[in-house]
Amino acid sequence: MANELEAQTVQVAPQRWVRVDLGLFAQGAHPSSKELGAWFDPKDSRWEAAAVAVGGRSAAWFLQIRGVRAVLRHYRRGGWAAKLLRSGYIWTGLSKTRAFAEFELLGLMYRAGLPVPQPIAAHVQRRGLLYEAALLTVRIPDAQPLARVTDPELWAQAGREIARMHAFGVWHADLNVYNIMVDVDNRIWLIDFDRSRYTPVNDGLRAENLSRLLRSVRKVVPQQEHLSWPALNRAYQHAWLGFNEHME
Repeated sequence: MANELEAQTVQVAPQRWVRVDLGLFAQGAHPSSKELGAWFDPKDSRWEAAAVAVGGRSAAWFLQIRGVRAVLRHYRRGGWAAKLLRSGYIWTGLSKTRAFAEFELLGLMYRAGLPVPQPIAAHVQRRGLLYEAALLTVRIPDAQPLARVTDPELWAQAGREIARMHAFGVWHADLNVYNIMVDVDNRIWLIDFDRSRYTPVNDGLRAENLSRLLRSVRKVVPQQEHLSWPALNRAYQHAWLGFNEHME
């Protein structure tokens, strides 16, 4: 797959847009606007969609798009806000929509070689003062969340990748044991960058990310706080010192 994104925004219908990486389909005809709009419908039998069993707030699917194994995620609110607007967000401009912002951030990180899924396309549909959104990314093959991993060395690898993310300048809005994945080759991946920011990551932001991750450990896999968390934290701190020395 291409290392460079060829991103283009296409209006597929009135008040409906898709931002797509056309570089993924360089070997064939570019998708039409009609096809682009259909990519985000998991009920379309062409995509062979299967619901993601863990996470995704019941709004994520595995599917096939033109031979590319992908993950489709419809944006859904969590917590108390979901009781008022489950899938609607306030419109403040196309570039500021959650899907387009995450698409751009993922593209930036992917091009830099960070372990994130390659973005395929982002979808936004405006409905008056609100909008709904979705995101397509390349699926990580045979991956499982860190929550299901017990090997301290893999937790240490996760710590090093988190440090690399922070050194690059990305703060993760929801760093938890389900948003860190381990593939069949024991490679670490970081996923779900909704509301995350590309910004200098100061000590306060770093501490917030690690505290959030530790709360997730205590809630989901409390036994790992003493078995594997120390390995992650040590590896993170060591890697962070190394990145700082390199930048000075």
